[in-house]
Amino acid sequence: MMRIILGITAIVLALAGCGPTPQDPATIAKDPPAAKQGGMQTVQKSDGPEITSEKINNDIVGRVVSVSDLAGVGPRDEWTFEASEFRKVDIIDRHVEENGFRITIFVTTRNNRRANEDDIQVSGTLRLHYEKNGSQWTLKKIENLTFRYSLGVST
Repeated sequence: MMRIILGITAIVLALAGCGPTPQDPATIAKDPPAAKQGGMQTVQKSDGPEITSEKINNDIVGRVVSVSDLAGVGPRDEWTFEASEFRKVDIIDRHVEENGFRITIFVTTRNNRRANEDDIQVSGTLRLHYEKNGSQWTLKKIENLTFRYSLGVST
């Protein structure tokens, strides 16, 4: 029994010393670990304000996107993003382009239902193209990747 306890203790102590070595904060600031290890890095260009979900949420208001129904059997229609509608935007991916950014987002939104109108929910992925305009990023183009509508009450 004593051998088992000593063996387990030896293994635990050996594993405790197997972690990464602590680094000096000054070294980390000069050479971030993500850059050395191929980890995720920020791809936002440093000049100008950052393109956030909130900025995108505001930038798409008034924009029109051609959509089809979720099953692909209904008629194509156009969806206009209204300022007063519910909308949730999540950034999935960002790519630096020669003259700006290509950002893929997942959006969920729904209409502001009026009398004698169906409830409509629209969700899916969109690809946004931003270009620099002075010191601001401007949304130039929206591509519909999987943004589809469905009729009825969302659950």
